[in-house]
Amino acid sequence: MSAQTYTFRQPQSSDAPALSHLYGSVWAHFFAYSVSPSDLEDYLSGPLSPSSIERDIADPTARFLLATTQTPDGKDTIIGAVQLATGMSEPCLAESSTIHLRRLYIDMAHHGSGLAGDLMARTEEMARKEGYRSLWLGVWEDNKRGRRFYEKMGFVERGQKYFMVGESRRRDLVLEKTI
Repeated sequence: MSAQTYTFRQPQSSDAPALSHLYGSVWAHFFAYSVSPSDLEDYLSGPLSPSSIERDIADPTARFLLATTQTPDGKDTIIGAVQLATGMSEPCLAESSTIHLRRLYIDMAHHGSGLAGDLMARTEEMARKEGYRSLWLGVWEDNKRGRRFYEKMGFVERGQKYFMVGESRRRDLVLEKTI
């Protein structure tokens, strides 16, 4: 893949369908095998649907950062996204000034390009500017690729929580990083 430039920006409600597609295609690629077809459909048409993402964009407790690139015809294309959520914590986290890294997705064509690290650095900067001292997230225990990435970024395990995908109950490891 040739080196591409990308820019960062905040989302607009009109970005919801593209974000839904990004989230759903990446999630299904890596995790569809681990849930039933009906649980997958419920997840894609529920929490990852365009209408749900549009509500997230409008939510004052949510923070987003999008990475975009220009297509040859000048179209702005979302190739990465991060979503933070304020006011959420887990009992295993001692830091009171922490923000939840709810989602970090990179378009499959850009995996391995360094975009995820760049997006993470921008996310940390954004969180610090708002006065947060740490980021936390839940990562599925069987998501070895994700776990390696977050450990490389300096996150450490603090505990566990459970996450539902339809009827499928999954154990997430709670990771935190001081920023």
